[in-house]
Amino acid sequence: MQASVSLTSRKWSWYLVPLNASSCGLSTIIPIYMLALGGQVREVAIAMFLSNLAMTLGAVFWGRLIDAMHWRKTIIGLCSVAIAITCAAMYFVSSMPSLMLLSALIGFFSVGAAPVTNLLVMEKSRKEEWLKTFSWTSLISAAGLVIAMVAGYLWLMQHDAQSYALICSAMAISSLALTIIFVKDPPATLEHKAIAKSHAALVDRFKHLPMMFLKPVSDFSLSKLKASLSRKEFLFFAATGLFFLSGNLLYTPYTPFLKSGGVTDSQVFLAYTILHMSKVFFLPFNYGLVAAGGEEKMGKVAYIPRMFGIVLAVAAAFLFASDPSSMLMMTLAVFVAAEVGFSLWSTTTTSSLFNMIPNGRAGSVLGVNSAITGAGLLVGSIAAGEVAATFGYGITFALAVGFLGASFALLSKYFRKLVVLKAAA
Repeated sequence: MQASVSLTSRKWSWYLVPLNASSCGLSTIIPIYMLALGGQVREVAIAMFLSNLAMTLGAVFWGRLIDAMHWRKTIIGLCSVAIAITCAAMYFVSSMPSLMLLSALIGFFSVGAAPVTNLLVMEKSRKEEWLKTFSWTSLISAAGLVIAMVAGYLWLMQHDAQSYALICSAMAISSLALTIIFVKDPPATLEHKAIAKSHAALVDRFKHLPMMFLKPVSDFSLSKLKASLSRKEFLFFAATGLFFLSGNLLYTPYTPFLKSGGVTDSQVFLAYTILHMSKVFFLPFNYGLVAAGGEEKMGKVAYIPRMFGIVLAVAAAFLFASDPSSMLMMTLAVFVAAEVGFSLWSTTTTSSLFNMIPNGRAGSVLGVNSAITGAGLLVGSIAAGEVAATFGYGITFALAVGFLGASFALLSKYFRKLVVLKAAA
């Protein structure tokens, strides 16, 4: 019987719902708690930077461990337990350094399940079903985020931020239970090990779990980066890096921005609920849109709602900074537009990367992608805090518009070069 993406055949993936809910829930509540303790946007940005850095190092660590041990269930179970403990620990801490440490830990352990998921996707579906199965795992992961945000919205109406962390801990424990029941460890093969390291396998996941280093840092050298500077693929990777830098300039300071305007903790979660619901509603249509419109067209179209959303954020920062109700309404529009754009862009670039990597150049292409994407994420995180603290939220969001425009220009140039090369072939 052919492997299919039916509910029965993909029941192994249900652990993603509570696992993503728990990690995202804690990542969302930590900045709110830091601000309640007197922290500022700089401290929040440092926590985000440490989380992204931990994801970077964690991707290397977990990738090597999987290669060495061929574990599936064990890795997911270990990360679930660690996330549960990390979430529960927040209930007992009340200092900035401790919260920054928890932010780093949640980043490190949340990335651990990603390469395992990629292996399971490819082991349990046919090659021609990979993109659809990746889309399915993205969809249920996003559903987990919605669950976490709705729970936070309702809980924080009556309770404090610390107690919400215990709900996140319970969700992580439920992920462990689902892993024990449904996830199996298949025999390791050379093909599966190669799949685990392929960029096509991981690209959809790193869109949601930033900075997936696919090879150890020691395997990447400056000479490899320089050797790829003249290639059309570098335009693509640079566009990707700037896209994520722009995104971090928007999202890293956004919770402090909302809180500075008097938006309540519960309303912050309401805003992020709308953001993640936009992803859930729009994801099922992405594959068809890209297939019908083509990568080049849809890749460019994706920038329109994304740009519109960030421009709205600029307007909100300059016009409604002291009006909580208007700020919240504008934020809902910002999040819907920006997330719809990201969702379509993510699917388009995933499809492009499936077809991009030529034989014999996988190592250098992966290294360049990891370096540039990581630079965009890490620089964006820390720069957002400094710029927002020094020049204000409006200027920070305006910079996000500028970097997004640069990303669009580079991606457009990449597609033009691709058309020329195809015509000459």
